[in-house]
Amino acid sequence: MERVSLREELKKIRDFRRGQGRMHSIDVVLMIAILGTMSDYLGYRALGDFVKKHQKELIKYLKPRNDKLPSFLTIRRVLINLDIKEFKKAIENWVLNYFEKENEKWISVDGKSINGSKEDEELVHMVTFFASKSKKALISNKVDNKSNEIPKVQEMLREFPLKEMIITLDAMHAQEDTVREIIKSGNDYVIQVKKKSK
Repeated sequence: MERVSLREELKKIRDFRRGQGRMHSIDVVLMIAILGTMSDYLGYRALGDFVKKHQKELIKYLKPRNDKLPSFLTIRRVLINLDIKEFKKAIENWVLNYFEKENEKWISVDGKSINGSKEDEELVHMVTFFASKSKKALISNKVDNKSNEIPKVQEMLREFPLKEMIITLDAMHAQEDTVREIIKSGNDYVIQVKKKSK
């Protein structure tokens, strides 16, 4: 199977800008945002600094039109108007494209609060499905405030594209609806249960 690059997946995201307002293609802007963030350039102005500092390398590898790179204002405008669901789907498609199913059988489900993250005075809580053997995160989703992992995991199972895997979950997910979604997804499961205290 031919593997698609992250940039090719990013090109599939709808661009809200009109034709004449697109000096920089959406994949170039998003690749800069991803590379900059991974390099600890956090925030729009910091991403502008990243562009200036790594201008030669970015032009060499991204090959933008007319060798022009976007300003922090362009990056900001694209990110503010970005469809997060489309962006998330592009990342997941790219990750799953490189997932070697034949070498993996077990998928672990785990939820964690992200240290240092705050939303409405609460830590952001994420649920991730990851390959147990290679430790690769496959899909991840934020748990809605005022909710918990259970409905989010059930929602993610409805969209989970892999089949014939064994999904492992902790005791919290020993729920009939969760088990039903796993079976409907074409996968098996192992759910840890805790001994009831006396």
